[in-house]
Amino acid sequence: MELNPALFEFSRAEGSYGRENLTYGSLTTRGMLTMVRSIRSLIPNISLIEGLDLGCGDGELVYHLQRELTGSTWYGVEICGSRVAKQRRPVFIWEGDMLAESLHSYTVLHADNLCLDDAIAEQLESKIACEFKGIYITYRTPTCLSFLKKAVFLQTVPTETTWYTHPIHYYKL
Repeated sequence: MELNPALFEFSRAEGSYGRENLTYGSLTTRGMLTMVRSIRSLIPNISLIEGLDLGCGDGELVYHLQRELTGSTWYGVEICGSRVAKQRRPVFIWEGDMLAESLHSYTVLHADNLCLDDAIAEQLESKIACEFKGIYITYRTPTCLSFLKKAVFLQTVPTETTWYTHPIHYYKL
């Protein structure tokens, strides 16, 4: 996957999110294809997929998932408006707070949530437990009790990122 170099240029406003929270590892091409295979194995009827990438940056993963999973529909939400403005792919993403979005209509959620602090990550997991039914893909090992009571662990798949091979967890709610 080609990373947009503009994502590593920061405005003053982005400084409030913390540089370390905006420059985390992304999936490599091999990692993205691993994720595509995992999603196909869990949802063979691709046309049933309406996915949301929580914290989508410029929508690069949204673009690749929609392209590789022909017939699926993907969206993305990103808190940092200047990152959304840097998109250069034909994707549907918007500036917003993932904790304020309704999750009811989606069948797949993806969250590269390692950059979230623990309190926000737990709020997100609680929201997912209350609102979502489908496949949840996360890089973080969930800790929220309401999530753990409701979610069914499906698999952990080692997936190549620009940092290293990272375990990505798949849950069904």
